[in-house]
Amino acid sequence: MTDTVKATAEKTAEKATEFFADIREKATETAEKGKKFAAEAVEFNKANVEAVVEAGKIVAKGAQEIGKTNMEFAKKNFEEVQVAVKEMTSVKSPTDFVKLQGELARKGFDTAVAQGAKNTEAMVKLVSEMFQPISNRITATTELFKKAA
Repeated sequence: MTDTVKATAEKTAEKATEFFADIREKATETAEKGKKFAAEAVEFNKANVEAVVEAGKIVAKGAQEIGKTNMEFAKKNFEEVQVAVKEMTSVKSPTDFVKLQGELARKGFDTAVAQGAKNTEAMVKLVSEMFQPISNRITATTELFKKAA
């Protein structure tokens, strides 16, 4: 009977050793997977931050270009107003004054519409360029979730 008890105790000890070895192995695997996941998450978030920074740089550069264009427009417009004032002061009759005033108003309106269209086009282009890095990250996120699923 002692041999049976001894054999049973040895089997139990052997099974317990195997059980704990299996738990240790699975815990190690889980820890490694956790480390890998954490490293991937850090890299993924780093890429997201870089995309936002890049979008910010694009906006700053685009806003600077739009501002420069608008300053050039304002300077040109100021010069044209000076010329128009000189033309209006040299008019000899009320009929010529009204005619010139109409021409200048039409020219001013056309110029304002053209500049507005240029600004709108520049803004649409800027927004599109700004969202490109973010769009790329959304694509990367979608791909990541497709892989995970």
